[in-house]
Amino acid sequence: MSGQMELTKPKTKKSEALWVMTFADLSFILMCFFALQISFSKPNKQQFDNVIHGMVETPKFQAKPDHSMKELAQKIEEKIKEKKIDKTAQVKLDADGVAIEFGDNMLFRTGSAKVSRKTLKTAESIMDIIAQASTRYKVTIEGHTDDTPLRGHKLYKSNWDLSAARAISLLNYFGKKSVPSDKMRVVAYGSTKPKIDPEGLRGQMLRQARSANRRVVIRIE
Repeated sequence: MSGQMELTKPKTKKSEALWVMTFADLSFILMCFFALQISFSKPNKQQFDNVIHGMVETPKFQAKPDHSMKELAQKIEEKIKEKKIDKTAQVKLDADGVAIEFGDNMLFRTGSAKVSRKTLKTAESIMDIIAQASTRYKVTIEGHTDDTPLRGHKLYKSNWDLSAARAISLLNYFGKKSVPSDKMRVVAYGSTKPKIDPEGLRGQMLRQARSANRRVVIRIE
């Protein structure tokens, strides 16, 4: 029509907006990637303790931290040497925390989940150190057995049952030492995580392997 101007919207090519969609998709993928990285990462408790100690040294922070994982491991190791039980008890420090391992017949008699009073007298001072560990940490008690089947046992039908019963027995012991129940857990492995694989071994080597595999591990995490 004459005397009138027609207003038309400028046409946008589809190709001009494609980079925005690509950029948005890439940003979303990167966000998911970093979220997964964080969810799968494990905090290094030893480094965390070192950071805490570093902050305490400044006047701004007056509170004193509890013993670090390294100090805790050293204290337990000294007690093990003092009691002369280093052949049946070991302590290990790694990124996951402190692991105290009690070997065959250190705490329990063969086929039993009742803590032996005789051997407990030797290990009780170590147990006290574990019980008094910082409330920031959690205690995990692992039960391990060898691969010898339990046949005709009155109480336990399998190595799973025995390993679980031993872990629970120690959990009850720590409960009497006033360790909060929400700071403890038990894990039963039976014979599924041997220190020495017994497959193919015979004679003395097999007996030594099975002896090494019968153990209880207490982890402070």
